[in-house]
Amino acid sequence: MTYVCIENNTVVSVLNYEPHVPSTVQVVKITQDQAKQLNDRTHYFDVLDSSVKAMPDHVLRTQEQAAQNAQAKAFLQNTDWQVLRHLRQQHLGVNTSLSDSEYHQLELKRQQAALSIKS
Repeated sequence: MTYVCIENNTVVSVLNYEPHVPSTVQVVKITQDQAKQLNDRTHYFDVLDSSVKAMPDHVLRTQEQAAQNAQAKAFLQNTDWQVLRHLRQQHLGVNTSLSDSEYHQLELKRQQAALSIKS
């Protein structure tokens, strides 16, 4: 069994053990499946009727876009050094670590990642 603790009309914790709390805290039992839905962030706990409800589609889409944005930004940040190294090596006239084809593919992937970022 999982327990949702509510204080001042706000969920303050979700616990996998029965808590001993002051009388100002309301404790609601939920199932393991409901707890998983909360952890997966596909559902939320509605304090007004003490139930687990599906997250609205627009919220799920926003969360998915935020995750995709984070992934694209991480890719760009993690490949900055390869671009800089390649350009510096070209400028110095030394052999580059990436072939022209590899560099071109990297830049295409970076462009695709940059274009996928939406607000």
